[in-house]
Amino acid sequence: MFSYGMTQTMGGIKVYKPGDSTGMIVPFDYLKGKVPPPFQDEYSGGAGIVIHDKFVVVDFNGENPTVFTGSSNLAAGGEEANGDNLLAIYDPAVAAAYAVEAIRLVDHYHFRVQMKTADASSPLCLQGPDAEDKWWRPYYDPETIFCRERTLFSG
Repeated sequence: MFSYGMTQTMGGIKVYKPGDSTGMIVPFDYLKGKVPPPFQDEYSGGAGIVIHDKFVVVDFNGENPTVFTGSSNLAAGGEEANGDNLLAIYDPAVAAAYAVEAIRLVDHYHFRVQMKTADASSPLCLQGPDAEDKWWRPYYDPETIFCRERTLFSG
């Protein structure tokens, strides 16, 4: 099973990194002031809802690709009291597109987590060609979720 995702909370978005069963809270506006123009004007999200559409992708490259998407929180409260909606889409192309979007979103918020720990004494830097710890190495280690991600998406 390949499981990857994030959950919004009032304090931010919880990002589930590859291989972790718990997430980290990522403030909505953390990059403000740490990026060059024009990106510092990024919308902070405030106290309201930042992620409203939810989706779950199942078996995107298998025999029964399915996407569940809508405003539903996948919890009884919204279903019984708020009139939330949930669609099931059985289309391989749509499932693949949602799977790619899921990875893009998780990577985006994972980057925010990395920026949270970066400061002037330990900035977030691109890896140079002579670095000993190659960024791509985990994608070829069968013990990591990165390897599973690479083989899943390239298969």
